[in-house]
Order: sequence, then structure tokens, then C-alpha cells
Amino acid sequence: MLELIKKNLNFKSGILIFIIASFVIFLSNNIKKNKPKDISNYVVDVKKGLLSESINSSGEIKAIKTVKISPRKPGFIQTLLVEEGDKVKEEQLLGTLDDKEFKFKLKELKIRNEKQKSDFLRREYLYNEGAISKENFEDFKTKYNTSSAKLNDAISEESFYLIKSPFSGTITSKYAEIGSYVAPIANVSSNSAAKNFIFELSDGIEIIAKVPESDIGRIKIGQEASVRIESYPSKKYQAKIIKIAPRAIKDNNVTSFEVTLRFKEISDDIKIGMTADLEFKVENDIKKILVPTVSIVTEKGKKGILKLDKNNFPKFEEVEFGISSGSQTSVINGLKPGEKIFIDIPPWSKRK
Repeated sequence: MLELIKKNLNFKSGILIFIIASFVIFLSNNIKKNKPKDISNYVVDVKKGLLSESINSSGEIKAIKTVKISPRKPGFIQTLLVEEGDKVKEEQLLGTLDDKEFKFKLKELKIRNEKQKSDFLRREYLYNEGAISKENFEDFKTKYNTSSAKLNDAISEESFYLIKSPFSGTITSKYAEIGSYVAPIANVSSNSAAKNFIFELSDGIEIIAKVPESDIGRIKIGQEASVRIESYPSKKYQAKIIKIAPRAIKDNNVTSFEVTLRFKEISDDIKIGMTADLEFKVENDIKKILVPTVSIVTEKGKKGILKLDKNNFPKFEEVEFGISSGSQTSVINGLKPGEKIFIDIPPWSKRK
């Protein structure tokens, strides 16, 4: 009997201990559940500040100064002394035209002029001696003057057979070869195979960018831009605006303005004709409500922010956003300065 009583007491004690342990565990879990979470690493305050805007545009690398060199006389190319890519100085000889016929003609004119001079001097002596009439003297004088004028004209054309550089720069194109027949651009030649240009000469590089009409009022001369060349995507260059076109251009119903920029530092890697992407930074002096761009989320196709509910859990609210500078985005409606928002989702949150 005594042993039975002991067994009952042990059974009741076990139940009591189990109930007490379960209550302690429940109470502990409840306290943990209701204990405020540390969210300081997951939230930030909404603030007001200045936003640096960006205007993006594309452009092309062009020469500051360029000219296509045309011959001054028609003829066959005799020599070419430079190639594409060569740097040349002003008045440097680039090539020559075949001048055999010209030299023969010049020699004839010199011989004829010497004869006319001799005849004129003899007639001058005779006229002074009264041996010939003034009319005869004037006739020889006119012949000599005409001969001298033709010779001087021919001598002045001697340089026309020399192809020279009009300014210092780089040969960026070669259009003809030795033996090619070339003619001045204004020359109407019966030879349809005649080339009008021999070289293209360029000096310096600049960027010609097209900026949309809606953005042109926010940039100005002297403003800098970050430049990325498509051929070197990992490199960034700096350039400065030197000119904004006074007149718009229209292309496929899109109105834009040509903006000219010069590189702050010249690199030999940059070549004429390359494509460039530009980013103009525009400072705004009006303070805006700003949030970190990483805090923006999308729910059911709507953009918004995760605010704090009464238990400090994330709660989605739709927000109207404005422009962005990359790391910061302006808010048009839906937030006030001082409100806390999530920039990261806490691990205890059920939201994914």
C-alpha cells in the first residue's frame, strides 16, 4: 500500500514539474517575442538635401580642324612622301605632281622671253638713234612685256606641282596613289576617273555631343563632363564644354543641340570617329526629400518604400519618386523628413 502511494506521488510530481517547465518555456518565448528588435542597422531617416542630377548624352570624336587637300593643277601624282597616321608640319612637302610638260613649257617661255628682250633692246637703241619709228618700237615693247608676263605667270605656277601641308597636324586619310590622275575640286575634267583629293589632314580632337532640347537649359559653357569611350569602357576621361550651338537640329522628330567639348588631357588612344558616352553633372540649389536608391522596392507593380509598422516590422507604402543621382533618389509625394525607412530587410521579418 505504501509503495502504491509513493508511486502516485511520483507521478503527480512529474506532472507538476512538466507543467511548471512548460510554463517557464512559454513565458521565456513570449518575452523574447515581445522584446524590441534592434533595427538600427536596417533603417535610415528620410532627409532633405541637394541632389546632383545627371544628363546623359552620346557624341562622336571629331577633329578640331580638318581639311581635304586637293591639287592646284590637274596631273598625275609623281611622288607621295607620307602615309596615314604620319604627323606633319606646316608647309611640309607631302608629294609632287608630274611636271615634265610644265618644265618643257617653262624652258620654251624662257627662251622666247630672252629673244623678245634682245629684240626689244635692239629696237630701243635704234629708236633712240632715230632709225625706226615710235610705232615699230612700241610694237616690240608690247611683245616683250607680253612674253615677260607669260613667263612670270608660269614661274608662279611652279609651286602648284608641289603638294604641301597647309598646317601642322596628322594625315588621317590618303585618297590617291602614285600614278593616280588628280584634278582640283573646281576643275571640270573630262576624265571621270580623276580624283579631287589626295590627303585628309586633321589637327586636334574634340567631342561633338547631341543634348536633348529638354536638358540644354541645364548645362553651360565651362561645365565639365565625364566621358567614356566605347572602345575603352573601363576608362573615364574628363572634358569641358567650350561651345553650345545657337541653333537646334532635328533628327527623326527629335530636337537637340550640338555641344562641343575639349578633353582636359589628351590621350593617344582616342581616335577621330570613335563613339563617346557623356555624363553631365548638374547641381540643383533646391533641397528635396531624399532616400537611398537601394531602399526603393516594387510590390504588385508599384514602387514604394518599406516603412516601420507598430512592431518595427517592414510595411510597404506606395511613394511617388522624382529624379535620381544614382545613390540618392528624390521623393515627390509619400514621405516626410524624419520618417524611418528600411534599407535592408531584417532576418526575422517574414518579408522576402
